[in-house]
Parts: sequence; C-alpha cells; structure tokens
Amino acid sequence: MARSAKRLILRVLVLAAAAVVAAVAGLEWRFLSGRKAADQAWETGRPDKLPDIGGTRTLAILPLVDWSVARPELSGEPGVAYLIRTDHGTILFDVGVNLDKRDPSPLLDNMKQLGVGLADIDTVVLSHNHLDHVGGLKFARSGTFSLGPEQLDLRGKRVFVPVPMTYPGVTPTVSREPVVIAPGVATTGTIAGQLYMGRVDEQALAIRVQDKGIVLIVGCGHQSLPRLLARSAQLFDEPVYGVIGGLHYPVPRGRLTTAGLDMQKLVAFGPFHAPSEADVERDVALLASARPQWVSLSPHDSSDESISIFRGAFGPRYHDLRVGDWQVVAGTAPALAPIRQP
Repeated sequence: MARSAKRLILRVLVLAAAAVVAAVAGLEWRFLSGRKAADQAWETGRPDKLPDIGGTRTLAILPLVDWSVARPELSGEPGVAYLIRTDHGTILFDVGVNLDKRDPSPLLDNMKQLGVGLADIDTVVLSHNHLDHVGGLKFARSGTFSLGPEQLDLRGKRVFVPVPMTYPGVTPTVSREPVVIAPGVATTGTIAGQLYMGRVDEQALAIRVQDKGIVLIVGCGHQSLPRLLARSAQLFDEPVYGVIGGLHYPVPRGRLTTAGLDMQKLVAFGPFHAPSEADVERDVALLASARPQWVSLSPHDSSDESISIFRGAFGPRYHDLRVGDWQVVAGTAPALAPIRQP
C-alpha cells in the first residue's frame, strides 16, 4: 500500500475517533447539565400538601402489560399497562408498547383474555411520554398514545397526561401539578429526571387506602425512588403503605440488547453512570425504613437480580408482578363492571 494511502486511512481513523469522542462529550455535557437542572427543579418545585382527598377501601391492580405473565396464553412485552380498581372507578395506567406492531396489540389481546372491556375503564393516566408506556415510538414522537395499532374511540373517558399530548375526540388534562382525579386517588405531579436520551417528566399515582396509607403506582421510576417517597411525604400525612410498578434497576444488566449493547442501561444512564448493586441495596434500605406492607417491582425495566434483592428484603410483603395476576392490596378482586364518577 502506498504511503499516501496509509496516511489517508490514518487520517480518516483519527477523524472518526475524534468525532466519536466529541459526540460522547456532547452527550455527557447534556446529561450532566440536564441532571443539574432536574435537581434544581426538584428543590424549587415543592407542591403544597393536598387537602383531604378521601379514600378507598378497595384497591386492586391487574397488570395488563409487563414482561412476566401468569399464563402462557397471555402476552408479555417490555412495556407497562395496569388496570387499577378502587371504590370509585377503574383506571388504565399506561398502555404498553406493542413493540412488534401486532393487531390486536398485546394490551388489547390481554384485555380480551382477561375479560376486560374498554367500557370497564373510565379514566386513562399516562406516566410519561416514552414508547413503552404510550403504545410505541410512532405515538411517542407524535405526542399522543394508543392502545393498539389504531387509536380507539375514547370519548367520554377522562385522560391525564404529564406533558401536553393530544388524542382524537378527547382533551387530555395536563397534570404537571398534583391533581385529585377521584376520591382517594391523585397524581403526584411530574418530577423531572434526566436520562442519557434526554429529559423526562414523569408522574405516578398516589392512592389513599383507608386505614392503611398511601400506595404509589409507578410507570418507570425515572423520578427515582427517593424522590417518589419524598413527594408522597410532601403531599400526605399518611405513611407509604405500598409501592407497585417500575423503578428502573437494570442491574447488572437490562433485558433488552441490540448488537450486544445493553439498551436499558445505555439509553437511560449512558456508558458511565449505570447504577450498581450497591445503589439498589441503598434504595431498598430507604424503602424498608418507610415500612411498607406491599412491594411489587415491575420486571419490564428491572432485572431478576434486582427483583431478588427486593424480594429478599421484604419477604412476605413482596409480591411478584405478572400479567394476569390481580394484586389485591385492599378488599377483594373486583368484578369488571364500570363505575361512573359521581
């Protein structure tokens, strides 16, 4: 090979390496700057304590979409959709991802298998605008959501979203601040987080179960467990009775890989900021200090190893989260007949 050709190849390799370094440096700067901004937003955005929001004597959660399934005829996928039943209504919390663009989607197929109809749902709440919670990348990019490949008629249902979003025939309520959506049921308001892929504003549900306390139902947990617990203390005088849902612990690795890359870690934390087992154990210790009586970690964004840490720490208070298995926190597993808001 001629010397000039070797020089050209070397120059191209040097430029390519420099471009990679510059790109990573830019992502690092955005990530660290965004994390600082999220910290500042947390310090300055303390909401007022909610007035008496009432309560519910019944709380039952039926996972409709998640990674693990209770029976082989049900479909699992790396997304979230939970049916939440209280004395006062039925909420669909997130709508899954439909990663393979199936028709019907895993959500709609599982609903049919489990005897859940659209008429059973009076309220839809979205935790955050990520593809695995709004029905897929196409809908996330368009600032909307869908239960299946085509958007169904949701007229007459209330919809609460964390950031401005649209839906045909419905005007969603943007619940950046905590909002009481039914007796005993409120949103936490959004808490900003910074992922490597960008900023995320995520809300959870806080449900006051009479004679027990507050149950937090979480989509991905990008807010962080410490801030979720702190937000509950900001809003309520009652203790945290339960935490159910995603808390994003892909430790030591996530469940999704592309070309050998751990996407659940890389997209959220980048190459340098992934959580460790010690971080999981620290959060478990913090949660244990709150003495919750019901803990259930979503496998859609947490590893089996992380789930084992939670299970070991909470013993009989820990409940595996599987599509098709009711989690009956209070009362009994309900019949699925719609209850309308007063």
